[in-house]
Amino acid sequence: MNNSRTNKPSTILLLLAGTASVATSSADAAIIINEIDYDQPGSDTAEYIELFNNGTGIISLDGYFIDLVNGGNNTTYRSIDLSSFSIAPENYFVICNDSSLVANCNYDFSNITGWIQNGPDAIALYDGTGLIDSLSYEGELAPFTEGSLLTEADSNSIMVSISRLPNGLDSNDNGLDFHLGCTTPGSSNISASGGCATPAVVPIPAAAWVFGSGLVGLLGISRRKHS
Repeated sequence: MNNSRTNKPSTILLLLAGTASVATSSADAAIIINEIDYDQPGSDTAEYIELFNNGTGIISLDGYFIDLVNGGNNTTYRSIDLSSFSIAPENYFVICNDSSLVANCNYDFSNITGWIQNGPDAIALYDGTGLIDSLSYEGELAPFTEGSLLTEADSNSIMVSISRLPNGLDSNDNGLDFHLGCTTPGSSNISASGGCATPAVVPIPAAAWVFGSGLVGLLGISRRKHS
């Protein structure tokens, strides 16, 4: 009997099974823009962007980046490289400029205050192959307005944010998915309709335990700071 011929079918089946497993994992994975706060009372010193992994596996952010787009001329005024980070499933990733002012900030990438323009502008998330999520605010901005236009705006008099409500919902429609929410960086979004309490700044390790990320969240997220 020729053993090499006998083993070939099982080898092929194993390879196909492995390929199917990888494909399923990729199909279930999704990173979305979940919450933004571009305007605060007084000076804009505590701006942030929160991403959310609504998939079933850890997602590496190698090749991912965020472009902040100027609505006046449709050009990028700031780009944020997210390579070398990763996000665990059902977990958050918060980008800010000062982790002492933004709770649960994972990446304080800059010392610049007011780094997100107040609009009409857009935030676009890319995964290296193309645009995977976007939000335009305080005006329509093609091609970054998904579905209908968001009509609500962040406030410079009360502490609120632009949040996906319900948390993590993505129907590819800015007007339906995003509403005024309480500022909840690194945790589930809450509607601002019932009033909001000022959030406390929680250190990263403690936040990971409080919001259920546990050790997986700590392994899935690394931190770095650039000027």
